[in-house]
Amino acid sequence: MNIEKQFDILYPILNNKSPLSIESWNKAKVYFKTKTLKQGEHLFLMEDKVEDFYFLIHGLARYYYLTVDGKEFNKSFAEKQGHLLSSISSVSYGIGSPFSVELLSDFTTLYIGYKDLLQLGKENAQWNDLLLRIYEDLIIKKEKREADFLLLDARGRYEKFLEDYSMIEDVVPNYHIASYLGITSVALSRIRKEMKINIG
Repeated sequence: MNIEKQFDILYPILNNKSPLSIESWNKAKVYFKTKTLKQGEHLFLMEDKVEDFYFLIHGLARYYYLTVDGKEFNKSFAEKQGHLLSSISSVSYGIGSPFSVELLSDFTTLYIGYKDLLQLGKENAQWNDLLLRIYEDLIIKKEKREADFLLLDARGRYEKFLEDYSMIEDVVPNYHIASYLGITSVALSRIRKEMKINIG
């Protein structure tokens, strides 16, 4: 897929999030680059200093934390076109990312330097408004994730996962889903079995 086709995918998504004139978009396109990676590669690793905002064009990825003893905990998944992948703490403060992003399929992204995005915001209020909306969406997503862990039991969290990630439930390995839910793969299998029995 050439970069112009990628632009055709990303522009309406961003414009829907916050109005962005075609003139503003065309002026900003020179700051964007494209990258294609293979399944199993990483977009960035924990402790990497992230400098870019990556917008998903095609593919599937997972965010995960890694403990000192090598245990992984999935933070989130990215599967929808236009999904932003980055580390806000890293791009904002120049520190290492607290998590890694692994690609669960072949992956294509349009990306822009965070400093370039900030400069666009200084020159054009539409880009500043878009950046604000992106931050708002990230905060809301984080609030919902925290509420799920505090208020829902394991089955409730799995049901919420099915609502949020219905497109990838049959694609992502069970152990990744279990890690995201904060349970074991055995517990996930038991929940799935109970749900099928109740439906049947």
